[in-house]
Amino acid sequence: MMAARKGGSWQRTALHVDGKGQATCTTYPDRTPVLALGAGNAIVSVCLHADTVTAESVDFARDLAHAAQAFAVEVERRWRGLASIKNTEGVA
Repeated sequence: MMAARKGGSWQRTALHVDGKGQATCTTYPDRTPVLALGAGNAIVSVCLHADTVTAESVDFARDLAHAAQAFAVEVERRWRGLASIKNTEGVA
């Protein structure tokens, strides 16, 4: 479980993907990128403040990339019938 964070973020959403999901990163010349995760008719977008990037923004992006990589490894291990590398919830 993720620790509670202070600040303006206020949404928690679960997206259950049937294996046919999509993940895209759209970049723009004059604003921060948008990460979109989609499955069926549902889309979840992850974005930062439109024109402000801070050190915390970079840390978040790196944490997100690390968690996505760990997710991919665990999904592939399960597909191959291998045991999980970690048995810890919420650890990236």
